Amino acid sequence: MIDKLRITPQAQADVIALTGIDRARAHSWINIHVRKAVRVSSNAYQYENFLFYTERPGERTKIVRVRRVNVAQDTETRALETADNEGNVAIDGITIRKHAIDRAVERFGVPRERAAQWIYDRFRESNVVVENIRSLTNEGHVYATKGIAIGVDTDRKTIRTVYYSTKKFPPIISDKVRDVVAKEMRKLERKISAINKTLPLQKAALEYERAERVLALVSTRSLAKKMALQARINALDTHLNEINAELASLVEQKKHVATALIAI
Repeated sequence: MIDKLRITPQAQADVIALTGIDRARAHSWINIHVRKAVRVSSNAYQYENFLFYTERPGERTKIVRVRRVNVAQDTETRALETADNEGNVAIDGITIRKHAIDRAVERFGVPRERAAQWIYDRFRESNVVVENIRSLTNEGHVYATKGIAIGVDTDRKTIRTVYYSTKKFPPIISDKVRDVVAKEMRKLERKISAINKTLPLQKAALEYERAERVLALVSTRSLAKKMALQARINALDTHLNEINAELASLVEQKKHVATALIAI
């Protein structure tokens, strides 16, 4: 039971937009219905299919917004209960970042009040397309469903963004294309795995030789020897850069192949 109540102009405007009642009746409409409502979270009360969002400055409760929801939409209620101050939402242990919610609204036209649940539903029906896609430091994975891509952190419990490819193939072609693209993905994965296995030892050997050459360069007085040592150091640096560039190129290729797989 809410005893001391303040109703903001925004809440009254929400009710007018939702119900079409006269402005003069909006304040009393909220006052009557919110007292019949059931508390569903720390900052929301629900009456039938209306949610009343609250703040509590001091002793007086403030009704700041009013929204309409589906009565059976329990999962959305859970999302409201776990929304944080930064706009991130958690549903069943999955955190949906505000950035992902913004992108769902912007790119897919999902109403903001439904965006977190919409993303969560798409994630539940999706499959992993490619792992460790963002960079060499294993920043995240990509899941996809029906042309919708979902960027997920390495913990697989945080959704960062959603995006899409609009080109779609008919089923008679898509199965064959998917097999070809998936085969290319596996080939790139094997190459990247092979490089990652040998890379630490290669780098260590090159860096060890480089350190020896740098030490000799500092120690020698012979100009000819200095030139020869510097040339070898430059060659070692070039080789190290080539190894890193090859791996970066393969990771970038994997990213593009993943985009094609998402679109199928």
